Amino acid sequence: MTEKKKEKKQYTARCMKCKEQRDVKDPEFVEIRKGVWAVKGKCKVCGTKVYRIIGKRNK
Repeated sequence: MTEKKKEKKQYTARCMKCKEQRDVKDPEFVEIRKGVWAVKGKCKVCGTKVYRIIGKRNK
């Protein structure tokens, strides 16, 4: 993993169950295309899976 992926930053994503922006619990970085990253995890309130595309990241 690169250093940018290891940094502890609080991400938010839209929870479809709560219908609000929520903090992501246990964020995990996923490369969806070459150079395009997303964060997936769980909603801190209800535990539903959430997903947010964060875009291109440099190494």
